[in-house]
Amino acid sequence: MSHTYLRFAVVCCLISAAAGIFAQSASGETGDEQKARIARLGDAVLAPCCYTEPVSRHQSEIALKMRMEIARWVSAGRTDQEILGDYVQQYGSKILVDPRTIPRGWTPFLPWLVLILGVFLVLWLLNRWQRKPVPDAMLSTEPAFAGLPDFDVDE
Repeated sequence: MSHTYLRFAVVCCLISAAAGIFAQSASGETGDEQKARIARLGDAVLAPCCYTEPVSRHQSEIALKMRMEIARWVSAGRTDQEILGDYVQQYGSKILVDPRTIPRGWTPFLPWLVLILGVFLVLWLLNRWQRKPVPDAMLSTEPAFAGLPDFDVDE
Protein backbone atom coordinates (compact mmCIF):
# COMPACT_ATOMS: atom_id res chain seq x y z
CA MET A 1 0.00 0.00 0.00
CA SER A 2 2.77 2.45 0.85
CA HIS A 3 4.45 1.77 -2.51
CA THR A 4 1.30 2.93 -4.27
CA TYR A 5 1.34 6.25 -2.42
CA LEU A 6 5.04 6.64 -3.10
CA ARG A 7 4.55 6.00 -6.81
CA PHE A 8 1.63 8.42 -6.84
CA ALA A 9 3.73 11.12 -5.12
CA VAL A 10 6.62 10.61 -7.56
CA VAL A 11 4.30 10.81 -10.56
CA CYS A 12 2.67 13.99 -9.17
CA CYS A 13 6.09 15.61 -8.64
CA LEU A 14 7.17 14.73 -12.17
CA ILE A 15 3.95 16.10 -13.65
CA SER A 16 4.21 19.35 -11.70
CA ALA A 17 7.87 19.78 -12.67
CA ALA A 18 7.01 19.15 -16.31
CA ALA A 19 4.15 21.64 -16.10
CA GLY A 20 6.49 24.26 -14.62
CA ILE A 21 9.06 23.70 -17.35
CA PHE A 22 6.34 23.78 -19.99
CA ALA A 23 4.90 27.02 -18.62
CA GLN A 24 8.30 28.68 -18.64
CA SER A 25 9.15 27.47 -22.12
CA ALA A 26 5.66 28.34 -23.38
CA SER A 27 6.10 31.95 -22.36
CA GLY A 28 9.50 32.03 -24.08
CA GLU A 29 10.91 34.42 -21.48
CA THR A 30 14.20 34.14 -19.69
CA GLY A 31 14.52 34.77 -15.97
CA ASP A 32 15.77 38.32 -16.55
CA GLU A 33 12.86 39.13 -18.84
CA GLN A 34 10.41 37.80 -16.26
CA LYS A 35 12.05 39.88 -13.53
CA ALA A 36 11.76 42.98 -15.74
CA ARG A 37 8.06 42.26 -16.37
CA ILE A 38 7.45 41.71 -12.65
CA ALA A 39 9.15 45.03 -11.85
CA ARG A 40 7.21 46.85 -14.59
CA LEU A 41 3.88 45.41 -13.38
CA GLY A 42 4.75 46.22 -9.76
CA ASP A 43 5.32 49.84 -10.80
CA ALA A 44 2.03 49.93 -12.75
CA VAL A 45 -0.22 48.93 -9.84
CA LEU A 46 -0.90 51.01 -6.71
CA ALA A 47 -1.13 49.46 -3.26
CA PRO A 48 -4.87 49.26 -2.49
CA CYS A 49 -4.44 50.17 1.18
CA CYS A 50 -3.73 53.83 0.43
CA TYR A 51 -3.48 54.23 -3.38
CA THR A 52 -0.43 56.48 -3.02
CA GLU A 53 2.55 54.26 -3.78
CA PRO A 54 3.21 51.50 -6.32
CA VAL A 55 3.16 47.90 -5.14
CA SER A 56 6.86 47.57 -5.97
CA ARG A 57 7.82 50.14 -3.30
CA HIS A 58 5.02 49.89 -0.75
CA GLN A 59 5.73 47.95 2.44
CA SER A 60 2.24 46.83 3.44
CA GLU A 61 1.11 43.23 3.73
CA ILE A 62 -1.27 43.55 0.77
CA ALA A 63 1.53 44.98 -1.40
CA LEU A 64 3.75 42.02 -0.53
CA LYS A 65 0.91 39.64 -1.40
CA MET A 66 0.36 41.42 -4.70
CA ARG A 67 4.08 41.27 -5.57
CA MET A 68 4.02 37.52 -4.97
CA GLU A 69 0.85 37.16 -7.07
CA ILE A 70 2.38 39.12 -9.93
CA ALA A 71 5.51 36.95 -9.85
CA ARG A 72 3.42 33.78 -9.80
CA TRP A 73 1.19 34.95 -12.66
CA VAL A 74 4.16 36.05 -14.78
CA SER A 75 5.86 32.69 -14.29
CA ALA A 76 2.57 30.97 -15.20
CA GLY A 77 2.66 32.78 -18.54
CA ARG A 78 -0.17 35.27 -18.09
CA THR A 79 0.00 38.46 -20.14
CA ASP A 80 0.35 41.95 -18.68
CA GLN A 81 -3.19 42.82 -19.80
CA GLU A 82 -4.61 39.76 -18.02
CA ILE A 83 -2.81 40.59 -14.78
CA LEU A 84 -3.74 44.28 -14.86
CA GLY A 85 -7.29 43.37 -15.86
CA ASP A 86 -7.65 41.11 -12.82
CA TYR A 87 -6.57 43.91 -10.50
CA VAL A 88 -8.87 46.42 -12.20
CA GLN A 89 -11.75 43.97 -11.88
CA GLN A 90 -10.99 43.42 -8.20
CA TYR A 91 -10.17 47.00 -7.09
CA GLY A 92 -11.37 49.30 -9.86
CA SER A 93 -9.43 51.48 -12.28
CA LYS A 94 -7.92 53.59 -9.48
CA ILE A 95 -5.52 50.69 -8.80
CA LEU A 96 -3.56 51.54 -11.94
CA VAL A 97 -0.79 54.13 -11.87
CA ASP A 98 -1.70 56.98 -14.19
CA PRO A 99 1.51 58.11 -15.90
CA ARG A 100 0.05 61.59 -16.32
CA THR A 101 0.03 62.05 -12.52
CA ILE A 102 3.68 61.13 -11.95
CA PRO A 103 5.54 64.33 -11.05
CA ARG A 104 8.24 65.29 -13.53
CA GLY A 105 10.90 67.96 -13.72
CA TRP A 106 10.75 70.60 -11.03
CA THR A 107 7.27 69.75 -9.66
CA PRO A 108 8.51 67.45 -6.86
CA PHE A 109 10.52 70.39 -5.51
CA LEU A 110 7.64 72.89 -5.59
CA PRO A 111 6.37 72.20 -2.03
CA TRP A 112 9.88 72.60 -0.64
CA LEU A 113 10.35 75.84 -2.54
CA VAL A 114 7.08 77.22 -1.15
CA LEU A 115 8.09 76.18 2.37
CA ILE A 116 11.51 77.83 2.13
CA LEU A 117 10.04 81.05 0.70
CA GLY A 118 7.42 81.07 3.46
CA VAL A 119 10.07 80.74 6.17
CA PHE A 120 12.08 83.59 4.64
CA LEU A 121 8.95 85.76 4.47
CA VAL A 122 8.13 85.15 8.15
CA LEU A 123 11.73 85.91 9.19
CA TRP A 124 11.74 89.09 7.11
CA LEU A 125 8.45 90.27 8.66
CA LEU A 126 9.65 89.54 12.21
CA ASN A 127 12.89 91.40 11.56
CA ARG A 128 11.00 94.37 10.10
CA TRP A 129 8.59 94.55 13.06
CA GLN A 130 11.46 94.42 15.54
CA ARG A 131 13.34 97.27 13.83
CA LYS A 132 10.29 99.53 13.54
CA PRO A 133 10.74 102.55 15.88
CA VAL A 134 8.31 102.86 18.76
CA PRO A 135 6.28 106.12 18.63
CA ASP A 136 6.99 108.69 21.39
CA ALA A 137 3.38 108.58 22.54
CA MET A 138 3.84 104.98 23.60
CA LEU A 139 7.00 105.82 25.57
CA SER A 140 5.35 108.47 27.80
CA THR A 141 5.44 107.92 31.57
CA GLU A 142 1.81 108.94 32.09
CA PRO A 143 -0.65 106.11 32.41
CA ALA A 144 -2.78 105.57 29.34
CA PHE A 145 -6.00 106.15 31.31
CA ALA A 146 -4.93 109.49 32.87
CA GLY A 147 -7.32 111.58 30.77
CA LEU A 148 -10.38 109.43 31.51
CA PRO A 149 -13.00 110.59 34.05
CA ASP A 150 -13.02 108.85 37.39
CA PHE A 151 -16.29 107.17 38.27
CA ASP A 152 -17.15 106.27 41.82
CA VAL A 153 -19.24 103.23 42.11
CA ASP A 154 -21.06 103.32 45.47
CA GLU A 155 -23.37 100.47 45.65
